[in-house]
Amino acid sequence: MLLVSWRTLRSLCRRVHTKPSAEAAMESARVRRLFDGLAAGERAALAQCITLVESTARQDHDEAQHLLQLVLQENKARRRGQLGSFRIGLTGPPGTGKSTFIETFGKFLTGSGYKVAVLTVDPSSAVTGGSLLGDKTRMIQLTRDPNAYIRPSPTRGHGGGVTRTTCDAIQLCECAGYNVVLVETVGEFCKDGVL
Repeated sequence: MLLVSWRTLRSLCRRVHTKPSAEAAMESARVRRLFDGLAAGERAALAQCITLVESTARQDHDEAQHLLQLVLQENKARRRGQLGSFRIGLTGPPGTGKSTFIETFGKFLTGSGYKVAVLTVDPSSAVTGGSLLGDKTRMIQLTRDPNAYIRPSPTRGHGGGVTRTTCDAIQLCECAGYNVVLVETVGEFCKDGVL
């Protein structure tokens, strides 16, 4: 198992989002509703925001970009010279105890007053392309914790152990008030060194 510093994750997450088109610049009711719920810490809004950002549908792209612009502005305004969330990446071969460690550590953190988001990168289903959800099912106690949020995401063929939207999902979790973000990667990709 390999622990990666938040600085490494932070450098991966520093990517410039494209400016929304003029059409998308007009704030849609959907984006405003999602953003307001996200900023209020609503778990359902966080789930919907991550789904929007992960969507490969062309019609969702502009709304996702606009949402991310709002989120980045909100996160920047909240920080004002303070550090953001603490980010930890875990990678390693299957069966090394990543999920067990995350559940134990996550319960310790929530018991200490932290809000913990866990982003698991799972292999994609060959049939549906979706996440196989294996990691979430191994973290039963943490799944039930009201101060924890667990989100499995499929790789969809993206190499390097993370998805193309992992950095965006981290930003969304921070906007929702999660001050510790744990990222568990697909074990077979740890050799690529992206995380």
